[in-house]
Amino acid sequence: MAEKTPLKEYQRSNVPTTGNASNNEAWALIEAARQIAAIIRFGDLTAPKDKKRLRAALRLNLRVWTIIQAEQTAGESLLPEEIRLNILTLCKFIDNQTVDCMINPTAEKAVALININRNIAAGLMGSVSDDAEPVKTTDENAQEDAPAMGIGDGEGIKV
Repeated sequence: MAEKTPLKEYQRSNVPTTGNASNNEAWALIEAARQIAAIIRFGDLTAPKDKKRLRAALRLNLRVWTIIQAEQTAGESLLPEEIRLNILTLCKFIDNQTVDCMINPTAEKAVALININRNIAAGLMGSVSDDAEPVKTTDENAQEDAPAMGIGDGEGIKV
C-alpha cells in the first residue's frame, strides 16, 4: 500500500496552455518520459500488468516522436539542413529503441529513452546553454536507487 502513494504522486501532470509550441513539445516529451519512468521505478517488468503499462507509455513516446519526425519532413523547415537531418536520425534511433524495448523490455532501454526525452525537452525550454558545463549523471542517489530498480550498477543512470 505504501508504494501506491509515491506512484500516485509521480503520476501527477500539469497540461500546458496553448500558445508556445516549444513548451508544448517539451511537455509532451517529459510526459512520455514520466510515464515510462513511473513504471521502471515503481513497477515490475516481469508482471504482465506492468509490461502492458510500459507498452502503453512507449506507444505514447512513439506518437510524440512521430509528430516531431513529421514536422521535419512535411513542408519547409526553418532549421538548417544539418540540424534537421540530425533530428531525423534521432527519430530513427528512438523508433528502433522503442520497438526494441516493447519486444524485450529492460530498464536500461527505457532509461535511454527517458534521458533523451528529458534532454531534448530541456533544450526546447531553453534551460540548456552552449556554454554550460556537462552535468554528471551519476550521483549517490542514482547509484543507490538503480540496483534496487534492476538497472545494472547505476552508473550514468538517472530515473
